[in-house]
Amino acid sequence: MNRIIKLVGVLLFLCCMLFANFVAVRMILRYGVDIYFYDKLLVAYNIGGPEGLKIELSKIQITDELRREAMLAKDFSTRINTLADPQAFLEEKVRQNKKGVYLIKNLRSLAGILMLILFGWKFAVNYMTRLKAKKTS
Repeated sequence: MNRIIKLVGVLLFLCCMLFANFVAVRMILRYGVDIYFYDKLLVAYNIGGPEGLKIELSKIQITDELRREAMLAKDFSTRINTLADPQAFLEEKVRQNKKGVYLIKNLRSLAGILMLILFGWKFAVNYMTRLKAKKTS
C-alpha cells in the first residue's frame, strides 16, 4: 500500500511538471499567436473599416512570418465574406483566446502549487521516518 501511494505521488508530480513546463507553455504560445493575429485584424478594421481589414489580411499572407498566423490568415480570408459583422467576430475571438490564456495560466499555477505540496509532503514523510529511526536506535 505504501508503494502504491509513493508511485501515485511520483506520477502526479511528473504529470504536473510536464504540464506546467511543456504543455501549458505551448498552449499559451498558441493562444498568444491567435490573440496577436485577431487583435491586429481588429485594429485594422477599427482604423480602416472593411478595406483596412482586407489590406492587413493580405499583408499577413505575404509576410508569412509565423506558420500559425499564416494558417489563421488563410482560414479567415475564406471566411471574411460570410461574416455579417467582422468586428464582433474579431472581438469575440480575442476575448475567447484571452480567456483560454487565463485558464491555462491558472492551471499552470495550480500544477506548481500541487508540486510544492507534494514536495513538502515527501519532505515531511522523510523527516518523520528519520525521527522514528533515531528514536529506535
